Amino acid sequence: MADVETKDKLYAFEEKLRRRYSLLSKLFILLTVLLVSWVVIVIFSVYILRYGYNWALLPLNDWILLVSILFLIFIVLELIFYFHYSSVKNKIVELEKPKPEFINGKRVHVYTYPEGVEGGIFSKTYVGIDEHNVLRLRTLMVPPDELWSQKTSGQNTQDIEPSQGQSSKEEEEKK
Repeated sequence: MADVETKDKLYAFEEKLRRRYSLLSKLFILLTVLLVSWVVIVIFSVYILRYGYNWALLPLNDWILLVSILFLIFIVLELIFYFHYSSVKNKIVELEKPKPEFINGKRVHVYTYPEGVEGGIFSKTYVGIDEHNVLRLRTLMVPPDELWSQKTSGQNTQDIEPSQGQSSKEEEEKK
């Protein structure tokens, strides 16, 4: 039961991280586009309009250095976001994996014949492979379609007879 609660919490946390990191990534891209366009405007004004190097609070080389540093910070943050989100996804995948089964300290490997059949009645036979492994052979004894057809036909006859008997008694009482 604790695994289900943990998995639910991890799913909620994963969704929260996905939304948060998606929003921050969009913000980083927007800020990057704005800064690059600002640097293009500064370059245009310095070299084409000949305003000079210091008209935009910082000289041109400082703007380029600032944009380069911010690019580096954004890339590092995006990598951190990616690896953190991936680690949460890996924890969820790890919880969803089936746990290995052990009997008497030996790992159980299961083989079902016929393969892929669900439902029905199976016999189980255990075969020792070595001192660390056991094979559980599951053989289909009664297929699910035979099992359900027998069960439903038996229920239908029982359900019909008492209801018919009760309705005839009720009709006699009404008369």
